[in-house]
Amino acid sequence: MTAERRRPPWWAVIASGLVGALLTITAVVLVPGTHSVVQSAAAQRPAAVPAVTPSVTFIGDSWTEGIGATALRGYADLTGQQLGWRYEVLGVGGSGYDVEGRGSTFGERIDRAVSTHPDIIVVQGSLNERTSTPARLRPAALATLTRLRAAADPSTKILVVGASYTPGTPAATINWINGIVRDDAVEAGLTFVNPAVQEWTNPADKRIWADPNHPNDVGHQLIADHLEGLLRGMLAG
Repeated sequence: MTAERRRPPWWAVIASGLVGALLTITAVVLVPGTHSVVQSAAAQRPAAVPAVTPSVTFIGDSWTEGIGATALRGYADLTGQQLGWRYEVLGVGGSGYDVEGRGSTFGERIDRAVSTHPDIIVVQGSLNERTSTPARLRPAALATLTRLRAAADPSTKILVVGASYTPGTPAATINWINGIVRDDAVEAGLTFVNPAVQEWTNPADKRIWADPNHPNDVGHQLIADHLEGLLRGMLAG
């Protein structure tokens, strides 16, 4: 005869349930600070860091100022816009390393340029040194470029752009200006580019000149197209 399995009394069932609940509560109390949190995969990923837009500051003469271009939208503005970077234009007509023109020499704009904290500084020109002499230009350019390198952040890249050939200035004059500026740039540890020998603007092409010494919209665009590639390469290098 098989023994009949007896059902436990009601009070035993209740007691058993209470004991189980107490054990669960005790386990939670005995392990303080533990908890289960379910996060989505997106919440577990670190927040994306916003990209910083590069910047460039231009120091130069009337070409940098934009003379000859419609609404002064010269090569500097065009280059900055084509790059999609933040940019500052510090161009003063008639100025250079040794000549003030309508306001200040290149060296007198160093503090302003450095205060913009750019990734790249471009120093352009200048054919205006034709009113100077080699004996005056050499120390002026070297002092300017050396001080610029020392004042700028070490991570800031500096590009020195020489003067271009124009219909109104003898090529020999542009050559001695660029020769001095090139040597001084090298001595200061800076990159130099000669737009005259690279023929960024052909002095014989009447379609690109607003007057004998300034490019028009087309000429300024040619310069911007050359500079855009150079500056992208410098920033990536």
